[in-house]
Amino acid sequence: MKNYFLISFSVIIMALACDNADGVRIDAALKNQNSALVSDWIGLHLQVIKKTTGVTHVAFSRHFAYTGIALYESLVNGDNHYKSIAGSVNGSIGLPVVPQGKPLYWPAAANAAVAEMLRFFYAGNPESIMRIDSLEEVYYTKYSHEVKNATELDKAVTYGQQVAATVINWSKQDGADGSSTPYTTLGEGFWEPTPPAFAPANVPGWGNNRTILPGSIHNTLPPAPVAFSIQPGSLFYTMAKEVYDVSQSLTETQKAIATFWDDAPNGKYVTVFGHWFSIFRQALETGHVGLMKAADTYLRLGVTMHDAAISCWKAKYTYHLIRPVTYIRKHMGFENWNAYITTPPHPEYSAAHATISSSAAYALESVFGPNYAFTDHTYDALGMTPRSFSNFDAAGKEAGLSRLYGGIHYRPSAEAGNAQGKKVGENVNQLLKTRN
Repeated sequence: MKNYFLISFSVIIMALACDNADGVRIDAALKNQNSALVSDWIGLHLQVIKKTTGVTHVAFSRHFAYTGIALYESLVNGDNHYKSIAGSVNGSIGLPVVPQGKPLYWPAAANAAVAEMLRFFYAGNPESIMRIDSLEEVYYTKYSHEVKNATELDKAVTYGQQVAATVINWSKQDGADGSSTPYTTLGEGFWEPTPPAFAPANVPGWGNNRTILPGSIHNTLPPAPVAFSIQPGSLFYTMAKEVYDVSQSLTETQKAIATFWDDAPNGKYVTVFGHWFSIFRQALETGHVGLMKAADTYLRLGVTMHDAAISCWKAKYTYHLIRPVTYIRKHMGFENWNAYITTPPHPEYSAAHATISSSAAYALESVFGPNYAFTDHTYDALGMTPRSFSNFDAAGKEAGLSRLYGGIHYRPSAEAGNAQGKKVGENVNQLLKTRN
């Protein structure tokens, strides 16, 4: 009888943990899960962003990055192909210990972790909280029908919540709460508040925030921009004149590009961070990507854009460069000139969209390859024509160029941002080791 019990117990354990030829274990609860959970949570997150007001645009980088860490860490112990990144980040996360006993139903842990993160970041909007609670319940019910007696469902939920709690506590130490430091305009040739709102400088201290990964923004600060001059024929004047000249002859295609990549946090768009997660979501929906790979990619995309944003803001408040609308009005004599899209309230150089988009393109390319062609349907619901690209890099470059068409950046600012974001992407790809 004793031998029979031991044999039966061994069979159960073998059913719970699937060994590959290389001897690396993937728990059965995770092995056959697709990326639908990740896709659905991204979709909800994008809807929540549209309902969120009073949050600075760049803050959404934190929401995606820290949510990605909680998602990944809630799953990683179910697949020994992957490893925790807790020892690679800045500071100490202090993740919970996986409970002993029967294996957890890992997708339920991930579901709970993401829900907890989004409830924390969007706590001020009751409608968003209701949506978050609802999607969490949908997946909990789904998993309750799938779970086997040999795995733990409720313990998995608790574990996911604990992972999220530790990530939230760690996130509070990154300096973001103190980034709205006082800012004094430096004078002629430097940034000053821009029309139409003439809002104060946006989070001048963001560039001092803690990066997710130590070393991720090393050697990414772009060289100094063109020296300021109001002399016709000077490099600076010529650079600004291009913005003006382009604005006077915008083609319908250029207008469409400027609008498509506007991404302002105004209840209409999903921000540049949400836009790239929308692109990622579309890639998930057209391919056969497992849950663990989707979580790994979410992590990479979120961390890369988060740290790229810090690098970009460091550049902006190192150089304090004047925006085109200010220069064109004050120094070129076109006092009533306006950009095609609204100029955001922070210095010119480097271009944030170019920096963040090129970093995102590099992150997605590192997963899906350099020849991944796609059509971006992010703003179909707004009646915009979807845009097609031969690869992620092409999309990143167009995002940067869109700011010239929109009249809010000089061309060299977009070019510098593109190089800067790519360098951050390279750094993150070298530092973020998730595979055993």
